[in-house]
Amino acid sequence: MTIIQQTENYIKHVPFGTIFSFAQVAQKLNVPKDSLSHALAKLESKKRVSKLERGLWHRPKVTCFGVIGPKPEKVAAIIAKERNAYILPAGAAAVNALGWSTQMSMSYSYISTKRIEPRYVNKQQIRFRYSRAFDEAVKKLEGINAEEKKRAATLWIALEYLGKEEALEKVTLIQQSFAQLSCRSQKKFAVALNGKLGWARTIVEH
Repeated sequence: MTIIQQTENYIKHVPFGTIFSFAQVAQKLNVPKDSLSHALAKLESKKRVSKLERGLWHRPKVTCFGVIGPKPEKVAAIIAKERNAYILPAGAAAVNALGWSTQMSMSYSYISTKRIEPRYVNKQQIRFRYSRAFDEAVKKLEGINAEEKKRAATLWIALEYLGKEEALEKVTLIQQSFAQLSCRSQKKFAVALNGKLGWARTIVEH
């Protein structure tokens, strides 16, 4: 079996919509990297796979209406994992996730602990905003389970987005969201509210 055939066989067993890395395929097939690059390029010309960026590939689904690309949020998650970054939806999306607003964000914007260049998927831009303050806050949330960490980090993002003046109009909602955290998470979150978000402590610790 040629390397192209091996690669195509690997792709056939990957669900449509899956995003995978060059390294994953190389490790699985144990073939020379140059030969694998050639095989993937050949499969891309046949629309079996599509290249998202250097080292990242996608198995698209071809329908009567054309090729269905990957979901932007899925691409964002994979890129973040590859960059070892922690990301969450930014701005209005964070407020919406907490149930404080029904306003939906029409863009794919994330706040990140690492610098990541914008990406375009299906003609939609995925933006990543690096925040040193967010990075420091996330580090202070280490040691709690993933779901609690996500909830606390989303609360931090929402407070940053709203600012003090608008947050004071949502005190009850903020306190309710804070109360949903475990005692341990609450303590860590309060510590994470430093610097420009120091004003928020008086709200959550009320």
